[in-house]
Amino acid sequence: LVFGAVVLMKLAPIYMEHFALRKIVTSINDDPSLKIGSLRDMHAHINKGMQINSIRDIKAEDAIEVTASGADTYTVVIQYEVRSPLLNTVDLLVHFDETHIVRPLK
Repeated sequence: LVFGAVVLMKLAPIYMEHFALRKIVTSINDDPSLKIGSLRDMHAHINKGMQINSIRDIKAEDAIEVTASGADTYTVVIQYEVRSPLLNTVDLLVHFDETHIVRPLK
């Protein structure tokens, strides 16, 4: 029971950061006030969202790849691993690999 609680305490912040990062990316589909017109705008929005949400353990340039995939459509690949020490020789490893198609509203 105690072991489970320790694992949960280690995993909860990792997943909370990931869900916040996912929300930053997917919110572009729902918010018409965002003006995303280029890859630079997309990267700026993601970096600003990460800064606002205090996501410091994930480096956007290493974990996120944004490509233009048509007129006003972007493909955002979120791919990274987080390693968290559990015991002296045991780590928790969490791997995230998601692809989102983003179409900013006009």
